[in-house]
Amino acid sequence: MCPIQNMKLSIVIPAHNESKNLQLLIPQLDTTLSTIGEEYEIIIVDNASVDDTSAEIDLLKKKFPKVVGIFEPEKGFGSAILAGLKNAQGEVLGYIHADNQMESMDVLRIYKKLKQENLALCKATRLDRHDGFVRWVISRVYNILFRIMFRARLRDINGSPKLFTGEFFQKANISSRDWFIDPEIVIKAQKMGVRMGEVEIHTLPREYGFSQVRLQTVIEFIKNMLSYWKKK
Repeated sequence: MCPIQNMKLSIVIPAHNESKNLQLLIPQLDTTLSTIGEEYEIIIVDNASVDDTSAEIDLLKKKFPKVVGIFEPEKGFGSAILAGLKNAQGEVLGYIHADNQMESMDVLRIYKKLKQENLALCKATRLDRHDGFVRWVISRVYNILFRIMFRARLRDINGSPKLFTGEFFQKANISSRDWFIDPEIVIKAQKMGVRMGEVEIHTLPREYGFSQVRLQTVIEFIKNMLSYWKKK
């Protein structure tokens, strides 16, 4: 991949069986990012999909010159994000879910706040959820425990979109290949003492596909939280 001069923003989209959602997300995101007046790229990572996600990415690349397609065979939210980030060329990097539950305009709002306030990390804090009561309870308990265990100042630790400087990403050495990549980023940022910020957002119900969060995901979070907490 030839480096693009003055690339300012790289947005990674991890996608496992998200072809229909990508059809909606990419036109909206590309239109939104085109308003910043700076070079940007949208990196879609096909994360071991078994539907027509790969074919959809090929079509989107033809329609939208800013779209880059990558295939990551190791299934995992973190694996897909890291694959995209390691190929990103922007001064500011970040990611958004492919499920269309976050507005593309939220990426722009977070990007502007990060730049204007000279932050190393800026993320979304969801004001509402559409995942059901059980997921809401789990999320509330998880965030409370996380803030207590790691003395975190941020809310909604897994809130996305997340954007951060390329410099922070290089120094943080993010390694989680599962869903713990979200809290790992926050833990590393807090440990490094960098400037962080949040932007409140509203979310939308998922129209297509299914959430990849399972009971195993909760177990992984607990194990990883305990592991990182012991290293403090």
